[in-house]
Amino acid sequence: MNDIQVSFDRQCFSSKPTDADAGRISGRIGKSPIKLRPAKIRSFACDIGLNGHTFCPATFRDGKRNKDSLEQQQLFPLDFDNKDPDKRITFEAVKERAEHYDLPIAFAYNTFSSRNDDKFRVVFLNDAPVTDRKAAEAMSMGLGTIFPEADPSCYKDVSKMYYGGFANEMLYIYDADENAPTINAESLFRNLTSYFEDKHGATNLKRHIEKFSRETGLALNAKGRFDVSVTDDISDLLSTENITENSNAISDDKNSPTTIIYKKSNIKGVGEKLSKYYVLNFGKSCTSGSSVAKRKAGGHAAYRSTDLDSLGLRCRLFREFETGVRRIGHDELFGIATCMDKVESGPARFMKILRATSRYDHRPEKYRKWEQDLRRLRGGKPSSCNGFCPYKDECAHGTNMLHRPKRGKMERIPGYVEEFDSVEDVQEDVYRAIYRAYQAVGAMWNIIKAMTAIGKTTSYLRLMAENPTERFCVASPTNILKNEIYEKAVKSGLNVMKTPSLEEIKGEMPAKVWKHISRLYKNGQHRSVHPYIHEILKKKDIPCLREYMEARERLKTFEGSVITTHRYLLNMDEKRLREYDAVIVDEDIILKSVISNQCAISISDLKQLSEESSDSRLRKKIEKLLKRAETKSCIELDSFEWGDDEEESAGISNGVDIPAFCMARKFYVRKAAKERNLKEDTVVFIKPVFFKNVKYIMVSATADETICRDFFGEDSVNFYECKQAAYKGNLYQYPQKSMSRTSIENSPGIIQRLMKRFNISADKVITFMIYALSALHFGNTEGSNSLEGENLLVIGTPYHAEFVYKLVAFTMGLAFDEDAEMKEQMVTHNGHRFWFNTYEDEVLRNIQFWMIESELEQAVGRARLLRNDCDVHLFSSFPLSQAKIVDDFDYNKEAAD
Repeated sequence: MNDIQVSFDRQCFSSKPTDADAGRISGRIGKSPIKLRPAKIRSFACDIGLNGHTFCPATFRDGKRNKDSLEQQQLFPLDFDNKDPDKRITFEAVKERAEHYDLPIAFAYNTFSSRNDDKFRVVFLNDAPVTDRKAAEAMSMGLGTIFPEADPSCYKDVSKMYYGGFANEMLYIYDADENAPTINAESLFRNLTSYFEDKHGATNLKRHIEKFSRETGLALNAKGRFDVSVTDDISDLLSTENITENSNAISDDKNSPTTIIYKKSNIKGVGEKLSKYYVLNFGKSCTSGSSVAKRKAGGHAAYRSTDLDSLGLRCRLFREFETGVRRIGHDELFGIATCMDKVESGPARFMKILRATSRYDHRPEKYRKWEQDLRRLRGGKPSSCNGFCPYKDECAHGTNMLHRPKRGKMERIPGYVEEFDSVEDVQEDVYRAIYRAYQAVGAMWNIIKAMTAIGKTTSYLRLMAENPTERFCVASPTNILKNEIYEKAVKSGLNVMKTPSLEEIKGEMPAKVWKHISRLYKNGQHRSVHPYIHEILKKKDIPCLREYMEARERLKTFEGSVITTHRYLLNMDEKRLREYDAVIVDEDIILKSVISNQCAISISDLKQLSEESSDSRLRKKIEKLLKRAETKSCIELDSFEWGDDEEESAGISNGVDIPAFCMARKFYVRKAAKERNLKEDTVVFIKPVFFKNVKYIMVSATADETICRDFFGEDSVNFYECKQAAYKGNLYQYPQKSMSRTSIENSPGIIQRLMKRFNISADKVITFMIYALSALHFGNTEGSNSLEGENLLVIGTPYHAEFVYKLVAFTMGLAFDEDAEMKEQMVTHNGHRFWFNTYEDEVLRNIQFWMIESELEQAVGRARLLRNDCDVHLFSSFPLSQAKIVDDFDYNKEAAD
């Protein structure tokens, strides 16, 4: 579930507010919407029921709390005051009825005037925000009809506010280790039909349905049932008149007959955005556009009964349902039922299994309820596995559990929606996110994810210009990008200075001097570099080094903002960093400058280092490492600080970064027996970095929220994901071949054939460094504008060696399967279902997908498709956002040409 919004009064009361209090609450509550992450819904409920906070279940445009200003509503409360003797009801009776009609209660509490639980409030949580007033009122009235004992004012005014309670415990709240239970529009109105049949009998069912339809305006379909349906594809509806889309829902204007509510679901770890649509027709009943189609008399169902015989072999959920080894949840049961409706004798088989597993023997009335539901499901669409199945990523299903896609084909997931705003709106959204991050307090890391070429640099330079008395430190991944940012800052009139770089002047100094400086850096003796340069300059004037040292001295007293690199930033001490009001990190520093900074030491070199070192702590650490490396791959050891003794390091011939080795705690052992090109067992580790306790603002197109929270710590991160704009140019993707290094090796000359096919020159091809035809290649694309507006070929799926993913996971302290191996399997990402060589282990797969996607996005981003009408042709089996999939590209034909 996504975040929910509700109007909330921050003042708590221990008794019912007075009339004066009520007036003040009413005046401010509409202006006080809050956003609740799913994990915070439970604590919100306790604030209401235990601490006396007032809430209004809706939020309102311009903060005006009235029906006409409804913005959205996701909570639906009912009041039970038991004033009418004929309508008295206990909470247990309410709960039992709610369970029978599949309307789970989110929470319930005693009101201020309750005595012995006689006055209470029950709150339901819808699985999507309802942005249309007609739909919200109809849903409220539907709940009120099923619970006629409730106060009618609850469902007659969507702007009603509700006082909290003040008690020692909640009357009811869902378990802390479970997700908040939800209702939905389709289930509500389907169960309302069942309620009418149960209460008034089948002969009076039609009369009561039509009466409710007249009162609410909710249309009836061809079967005389409420015209409410569920779909994961509304492309046909979007082409009709009076349907418009906004960021939260597709909703009608004053004259539109259709309301569409949609539920966005995010699959943890892989960033999926899937949508389930609830379509409510408030137009004319029994039209050709009704949401339930009739099955032709005598016609066959889409699947034969024999198709169910083998379904359990490939579908884990159906197997569990059929054998009863696990108690299947209601949403899972309902999803299975919608699919079995498409099978000859499927509904009868469903009921047979339900009874055979004794699912409802303690409540036999539920069997009759399911028979009612199965009758009303006839003619509807089968539910997509993505909407209900916990194993959706494990099996080779198609759009639903009955459909199987072909291996190698990349299928669009029904219901997946990419939402776009104008470039201007997205630009402003990026600036607002950076500004909010600058104003934020508490979290050390404020991370903004914003698409390539949208103007991230322009936005933070604007922030700097609007705060001329503040000092900023801006860090980029490369010197090239550092210089570009510096030039833009100067043109903007900012008081800035860039840090000097020895790397940039290495060609101007004597080769012997640069060789020694390089050795010091490689051995981790960073603090010895500048003393060495001082000694050299005493003996000989080397202009480039003298200018470098002079620039460093000017930097010490410079009072403006500084533009630097990630590497320089990581070596700055905390006292120096605290001189700045904010540190802005351009691009993903985790991927580009932390995990990429690895050190590998062969077992033989470790043994030599142990023999040559005179430091007992170092020898002892190496001995432990060598001993454990005989049986383990992931090894954790204590760390200690090396003294950066140049004399000690100079006597060691293998050039190991001893300080980094001593400070490292996590090591991974690569086994030569398992890696074809590895000559001997080798220990690898990521060189430790220590971020100082200052406020960082990281701006990146490829930052991943899960990775950032795992790396920096859950409580240390504020994550802002900015809006997206549609490309002006075109991204065409050809997924039939994986285009890994092995795939390219097995197709000699394929890069040249593709260049010829698309008439693209070598300098406009981005691929692996080993095949690189220009300066740009995977791993070296960030910040370059040299290919802006050009037609490009991006060729390859940039897999890393398997040990890299495990090393990253281990270093971040994540739990994962150390023995996991990649294999070809069905996965979902960016709105597509496809076969990919990856891990079943979710942690490792998330890391792999993040690294591959980041590299591909950076490569594709060189064309700046957002602002240029050009084409990028991507040859990779990993789908990118906004890609237009070309699934009929004939590689063999191109090879023959």
